[in-house]
Amino acid sequence: MRTTLTVDDDLLRLAKQRAASLHIPLVEVINRALRKGLLDDHLSRAAEATVVYRAEPGPAPDLAAWAERLDDEELRRKAGL
Repeated sequence: MRTTLTVDDDLLRLAKQRAASLHIPLVEVINRALRKGLLDDHLSRAAEATVVYRAEPGPAPDLAAWAERLDDEELRRKAGL
């Protein structure tokens, strides 16, 4: 898709240098930079929204029993019980 953007002179100069050094078109450098910037922003926002739960000290939970309980609950839900 075509669009018109106003790019700061210093950024355009850097992008042109990068394109020349990598032997790729300028548009590819700009697309990569936008993609990376937008992805980094998205990931940092997701990290801010992530809740971390810390386990209490003590014995490790019985993961097999926990998984079995979840499976049982899922089967009951599917059966309409």
